[in-house]
Amino acid sequence: MMTTAEEACAVCGDAVDKSNSALCGGCDRRFHLNLRNDVEGKDCGDVWIDEQYLSLSFACFACLGGQPAAGGQSEPPVGQGH
Repeated sequence: MMTTAEEACAVCGDAVDKSNSALCGGCDRRFHLNLRNDVEGKDCGDVWIDEQYLSLSFACFACLGGQPAAGGQSEPPVGQGH
């Protein structure tokens, strides 16, 4: 059960806190995002570099249109669908 200080993930509905989540730039709701690559964590969204503004952009999978492809690939292999 979540306490009042915890928020629910915009994608999966599980509890999130500021140490394992980010705010979506699309819907402005919190979602799971593993901010470290040396520990296991849950990702319910993505982060990338916005080349126009030279800043990080964050978005949940609900705003991005769904879960990434199986196997961790979020893009098709080069030459297929590009």
